[in-house]
Amino acid sequence: MSHSHRLVVAIAVLAALVAAPTAASAKSSTASAAAVQAHVVKAKKAVKRMNRAAKAGDRAGVIRQLRVARTQTAAASRKARAMASGSDSTSAARALTLTSLSYEQLIASISQLVDQVTGQAQTLLARAIKPSLADQAQVTAILASLLDDVPASVQPILASIVTGLAVGDADEVTNMDAAIRSGELPANVSAIVQQALALATQYIDMAFSAIKAIVPMLPAAVQGPILQILNLVTNTVGTIVPTVLRTVTGLIDTILGSLPFIGTSAGAGGIPSSFGGLLGGVTGGGQNALPGDSGNILTDLLSSLFGGGSTAGGIGGIISSIIGLISNLLGALFGGQAAPAPAA
Repeated sequence: MSHSHRLVVAIAVLAALVAAPTAASAKSSTASAAAVQAHVVKAKKAVKRMNRAAKAGDRAGVIRQLRVARTQTAAASRKARAMASGSDSTSAARALTLTSLSYEQLIASISQLVDQVTGQAQTLLARAIKPSLADQAQVTAILASLLDDVPASVQPILASIVTGLAVGDADEVTNMDAAIRSGELPANVSAIVQQALALATQYIDMAFSAIKAIVPMLPAAVQGPILQILNLVTNTVGTIVPTVLRTVTGLIDTILGSLPFIGTSAGAGGIPSSFGGLLGGVTGGGQNALPGDSGNILTDLLSSLFGGGSTAGGIGGIISSIIGLISNLLGALFGGQAAPAPAA
């Protein structure tokens, strides 16, 4: 996923949560939120410069911009985590979402560049992956802890964001796997990347189980399909190869990326009427990660389900079709194993 898409997602998150009704924010909260955003913008610029430096063979530039990106993202994290203990849970959720997305961007870039540079720059990139993964996981966990604190109207949005951030975007996994398989990494660097790959996979595996608890907070129409995916994956943890993991997260991405929030409008001070592709940029992979034309098929079904058209059989029939498609896709991925039925 491109870095520009991550920024679009961040802006969309801000717009969606700002539109939700909240109590008046204290000046300190507003200032902290602005500071978080400023740090995130600086981190994004540093990541772009790091990518350009790597392309130009400027190893000193890579090292310099890596330090800036990590420093700015860490500063955003500190301020966002401090906001989580305050009274403005919605502002804290915005800040934590932006911070988590900043870590996503950083991790995706350094895991992609680690086999494109050499020398000290390569070693520093490799060493930066694990702590960045740990920091991002911590921020996302704190974000999830706010689910019970935000207004009820915001909860489905936040639950969807947490799901996308926690179990989505296997870019770093496929990047590191490709780097290791290339055989071009020095032995010491390869060992560091292998440890980071194991940690990244572990975090996603853990998230698949943890997210089950917040499925009831998601819009009812997608709870069955999402739970079915989670049930199958949690029964197969430890055996999912990176390419399959990317396909699974791409399937979740497609479902979440089609979510609307119906009932109120932004103009009336409520939640925007369409969630659109907000999560599409968070989770990575998307339709491109799905085999054949299944991404388009699933999108058509979801479009009908969420008001984009009409399909015979009504909502129940559409959900059954979605679950059937998921069963076929995941059954093929996991060696013909039947997907367990979603809980009633």
